[in-house]
Amino acid sequence: MPLPHAGRLLGEEGLVEEEGLGFTEKLFVHPAIGWSANLRLPEYRQVELYTKRKALSFLDPPAAEEAPFDRIAAAARAALVFEATLAGIYPSEHPLTSWTRCKELPRSTQTEKLLAELHRILRVVRKVAFNPHGHVDMRDGVVCLNGAIDRVALSLEITRAGLDLLETMVAYWFEARTGIYPEAYVSWMLAEFFFDIVAEIKRFSDEDRILYQFRRSAPFNRHFRFDCDNPKIAFESDRLIFEMGERYRDPGRYPIDFFAVLDDVLHIVPVEALVDGSIARDELQRWRARSLDGFSLPASFRTRFAREKIVVGQPMA
Repeated sequence: MPLPHAGRLLGEEGLVEEEGLGFTEKLFVHPAIGWSANLRLPEYRQVELYTKRKALSFLDPPAAEEAPFDRIAAAARAALVFEATLAGIYPSEHPLTSWTRCKELPRSTQTEKLLAELHRILRVVRKVAFNPHGHVDMRDGVVCLNGAIDRVALSLEITRAGLDLLETMVAYWFEARTGIYPEAYVSWMLAEFFFDIVAEIKRFSDEDRILYQFRRSAPFNRHFRFDCDNPKIAFESDRLIFEMGERYRDPGRYPIDFFAVLDDVLHIVPVEALVDGSIARDELQRWRARSLDGFSLPASFRTRFAREKIVVGQPMA
């Protein structure tokens, strides 16, 4: 099959101008997922050979696409990277279909269960977007990805915000894999992303038809966090009491992460893990930071805790 003419395929903003192309072809050349800026396509420039000008006729510009190509492309790209990474973490000696891969993913921990369900959602995005039998359109502000693929009715109807959250959840997981935050912290954060994603899904269907529903163990603010590196901690019997002023006792308004070195080990304890401002000693191990030496933060955290040393006797500005 010959390649379409590049001049007709790519518009001034990288959008498809050629009529009759399917959604997948349009998605492939969209700048959100398509070719890099390193291409060296033919260059077209105007030259005036004569003083008498002749006007050419042009078709009207195509109507704007309703389906958000950029968001769908971003979610599809996240799906490809996510699936490839999971295949490396959980290799198999046998050739696996994408659904078999879904079923073989481990589900022992909360994080593994969340990632397995995320894999199911992203798989529908990828298969519908990259299959000639897939169909994508917009209805009442909802992005509808549907298709009968491999004799299975796949469907994901989700808002634009939901597509953004899919990409964001994958990006957070990639960063957290090599990050400093404890596994329990990452699991809570992923759970919040997943809860919000499910709220943006209006319809879902794959081989297993419905998504697994998780129980929300505790509220956790994923939108913003406060870093505290100088908490005052009192030891009382088998509990640690974090001293907080009345102003900061509302975890909804002040979702604080306490960075504290206890027993020569760095801990990152979210305020949501406290009960009446305290935590049991035997629960501390869940909040041990994943530090290379056990107590140091990565260099990138230095600016987050920067503060000027006050010289005694120096006048305040």
